[in-house]
Amino acid sequence: MLQPMSLVILAVIVLMIFLGVFFLFERWLKHREREWAFMLKTENNKSMSPLRISAYERTIIMLERITPTSLVMRQNLMGKSAGAVQLELIKAIREEFELNVSLQMYMSEAAWSRVVRAKDETTELVKIAFSRVTPESSAIDLSREIFQLEAMTGNALIKEAIIAIRTEIARHY
Repeated sequence: MLQPMSLVILAVIVLMIFLGVFFLFERWLKHREREWAFMLKTENNKSMSPLRISAYERTIIMLERITPTSLVMRQNLMGKSAGAVQLELIKAIREEFELNVSLQMYMSEAAWSRVVRAKDETTELVKIAFSRVTPESSAIDLSREIFQLEAMTGNALIKEAIIAIRTEIARHY
């Protein structure tokens, strides 16, 4: 028969072996979970890459389309008042933005906030140009003011937004 001291020693040894196996198994399990998460992330990135690249492209196209020069050139100015054209330009900016607002889910918060600021600056530029003419002025007068303001600002925020998007693309790809 085993003595009580031998039983205690045996119990301690069995407990140490059990704890060692338990901790090794737990460590192995955590390693497998990290490996699985990494593989899942890699697979997601493979499937998201084309969508993300497309979103970046579409966002840059939107930014180019809302530049004041581009907006004015797409409008039919014949026989319209400055007030009517201002409303059309602001509507065009808003529609471009609304059509592309879902693209924000594919880019960082910082890049998207630059896109929003660029859109807001362009809208403000149109409003300022309109404030420099009378509502009954011709559309040509308004477009002239828009071109002058655009020359002074240089579309800085639009350029910054495009640079932010390009930087983000370069970082990911």
